[in-house]
Amino acid sequence: MATPLASLDALVHPHQIEVQEFGSYALVIDARSAEAYQDDHIPGAVNVPVGPRDRPVREPVTDFTGVRDSEPGVPYVLAAHVRRLEAGGAVLVYCDRGGLDSQVWSEPLKAAGYYVDVLAGGWINYRRWVEAGLDVLPRALSFRVLVAPPVSGLSRIVARLTKRGEQVLDLTALAGQRLVPGLTLSVDTPPSQNAFETQLLQSLRRFDARRPVWIRISLCGFGDLVLPPSLRDVVARSVSVRLEVPLGARARAWNECLTSKGADADRLLEALSESSRPPRAETLDRWRSLYRSGQVVEALAEVITAYVEPCRVAEHWQRPPQVVTLPSLAPKALASVVDAWCGAAASSGADWTP
Repeated sequence: MATPLASLDALVHPHQIEVQEFGSYALVIDARSAEAYQDDHIPGAVNVPVGPRDRPVREPVTDFTGVRDSEPGVPYVLAAHVRRLEAGGAVLVYCDRGGLDSQVWSEPLKAAGYYVDVLAGGWINYRRWVEAGLDVLPRALSFRVLVAPPVSGLSRIVARLTKRGEQVLDLTALAGQRLVPGLTLSVDTPPSQNAFETQLLQSLRRFDARRPVWIRISLCGFGDLVLPPSLRDVVARSVSVRLEVPLGARARAWNECLTSKGADADRLLEALSESSRPPRAETLDRWRSLYRSGQVVEALAEVITAYVEPCRVAEHWQRPPQVVTLPSLAPKALASVVDAWCGAAASSGADWTP
C-alpha cells in the first residue's frame, strides 16, 4: 500500500500554472472587471480593473512611499496598492484577455523595480487548475463524514474537533449558510459555484494526507452549489456517522447558535418569509406568536419539523452510516463524546467506527 503524502503539493501546486504559492506574493492583482472578480478570484487578490482609458494611457505617480521615480511610472490606480510594498516586492498579475490587461499593469510595475509574475493563460488557466485539483485531491485524502438531520448541533461537534487540532472540512460554512444549515436564505452570502470551488481547493490543499479529515455534510444540500464529482464520490464511500438528537435539544442549541451570531428567532422568521420557498402566512403568524409569548424553543422546534426537515435531499451512501444517539448537546456531554471518538479513531485508524 502506498504511503500517504505528508504534503499534497506534489499533486496540486501553483507551480503547475507557472507561478509561486499565492500567499508568497506581496500583492496579487486581478485586472478583470469588478463583476468577474466578485464571482471568483485568486485568494488574496485585489481587484484593479483595466479600463479602456488605462490601456493607451498611464499616468505616472512618483510621490508614494515604495513607488520609485521611473518612467512611465506607476499608474495612479495602482499606487494605493503598491505604496505598502517593499522595493523589489513580488507581485502576481492576471486577467482574462490573453495577457493584454495583465501587461498594462505588469510593465510599469517592472519598470518601478518590482518582481512581477504574469499568470500564463490567465483566468481560464487558473480555473482549469482548480478543476484538476478538485479531481485529484479528494482521492488522496481519507474522510470521516459527519451527517445529521438539519440543525442537529454539527457546528458544535466541528468546533470541538477543531479545538482538538483535528482536520475539519466544514462544507456548510463554505456554502455561506448562517441561519439554517443546509438552506440558503436572503440574509446569507453564498459564494458563486466558482468561488465555492476555489475555497474548497484551498481547504483541501492545507490538509495532511496522513491524517483523516472530518467533513460536515448537510442533509439539506448546499442551495444552488454542488460538490465536485470526485469529492462527492469519495464522500459516498467513506466511513460516516449519522447523529440523532432529540428535537428539543436541537431547538435549544439552535436558539443559542442564532444568539451567538447576533440573530434571534424573530430575524430568522423574517428571513424565512423572504425566502424563495416561504412558509404559509398563517404558519409564520403562529411561529411569531409562540416566539413573542416567550416560547422560543417551541417555535424553533416547529420550524425544524414543518419547514427545515422537509428540505432534506436523497442520500446516496455506499456504506451504511453508523448511527450515534446524542441525548444532549450540552458542551460537556458533547466534548466527552467527541473526545471518545478521537481516541478510538487514533487507535483503530481506517477501521474506526464510533
